[in-house]
Amino acid sequence: TRVELHRGAIPVEVRLAQDEVADVSPPPPLFALIPRGAYLPCWHDGPHAIDDDDATTTRDDPRERTPREHFAPRLAPGRDASAPWFDHDGLPLRWNLPIGILHDLCAPGGDSQIPWRLTVHYRPFDDSVDSVEDADGTMFSCTSGDVARAHFFNALKEAVFVATGSAGGVMGLSRRAHADLWLGVSTGDRSLASSAEDELGVGRDGCRRVPLRLYVRKGGGAMKGWGEVRFV
Repeated sequence: TRVELHRGAIPVEVRLAQDEVADVSPPPPLFALIPRGAYLPCWHDGPHAIDDDDATTTRDDPRERTPREHFAPRLAPGRDASAPWFDHDGLPLRWNLPIGILHDLCAPGGDSQIPWRLTVHYRPFDDSVDSVEDADGTMFSCTSGDVARAHFFNALKEAVFVATGSAGGVMGLSRRAHADLWLGVSTGDRSLASSAEDELGVGRDGCRRVPLRLYVRKGGGAMKGWGEVRFV
């Protein structure tokens, strides 16, 4: 069901990169559950960083500790924690793919560590050193949550156009529905997406086609680089 899909999450263990440690000993790892539909840079800052007064408040529980709160105090003085990037076993992870897709590509066939082990970096991404394929570092380091949000809604426009023949529903979303949908993506809270889905008209009777994007990997085993993945 849609509710179960939204509730899906990846257990992770996040450690600070060794070359970022400014103390005698590294900080303890951070253990967390990341919603499969969330984006790493937005999860890093936490849902409270989504500065939108229109978003619905769904819980009064104390906030979970975010990666920024966990690691930033242990960085070298002057080191900026605003543009993190992550890797898994030395492979930089693309910020513009949801965590569920990243996990499934890196752990094909369910052959995954539990928790999934990630490393967070705060120094600037170096294309000549950090990228397996000498790729553009903007693929891996996102400068702000607003960039990730814009990417998500652009992808949503494409999907809604395929499904209904028009992207007007996305552009016509109310401020509350727009804010709740993004918060729902970042937190895995299915209830927040309901009003937006009603406004988009993407229920069973409103879709002419089913939008689909495939991520096809070459071979199996540990992924060595993003050249192994084809987007269809």
